Amino acid sequence: MKLLAKLALPLLAGLFLVACASRSPEANAFGRGLPEEQKPMNLLDSEIKLVYIQTPLFNFYDYARLNTYRSGLIKLELFKYGQTIGSIRIKGSRMCVLNECSFKWPISKKFFGSVSYGNLFQDILFGKDIFDGRGKIVAANNVVVQRFQQSGQVIYYERKPGHRLFKNLSTNVTIAIDDYSPLGIDNGVKNSLAIPENGH
Repeated sequence: MKLLAKLALPLLAGLFLVACASRSPEANAFGRGLPEEQKPMNLLDSEIKLVYIQTPLFNFYDYARLNTYRSGLIKLELFKYGQTIGSIRIKGSRMCVLNECSFKWPISKKFFGSVSYGNLFQDILFGKDIFDGRGKIVAANNVVVQRFQQSGQVIYYERKPGHRLFKNLSTNVTIAIDDYSPLGIDNGVKNSLAIPENGH
């Protein structure tokens, strides 16, 4: 029994150290521990987005990193308080939302409800027409709006450079994606010691 206790303690300590080492941020920063297709050398584009998701599957509002890879993989890495909490990955006919992976259509149906199709999330993510451009108009300032009814549900979708908003007005499923651009060095506030002049 004492021999077993003596062997168990170093074994548990070793397992703990190995587990911690495999999760070190430095390792992931240099691409170690990542699948080959997600290593930095295979990255085509990476953008920071401000993302709002309200669906039956989950709710999210924070920053995300949108990565596209040479292999065709699209990965939206979700952050909460600066820490990765999961991702939405799309490749070919498959899609993973957090830890659930399947073909696009069943995942899309869980994500959006009955009024959906396999590529709906991907089309919104990249600002493409949805439902074959149904109800599409170009409004002021080149804002493209699609508003239509499908299977008794009212869909509203608007997009312009740097902004996408999808809303199922019947079920409240909402996806909003905006480009993130940090404010300038003055944080958008202009301070001045000058006395304001009246218009008199």
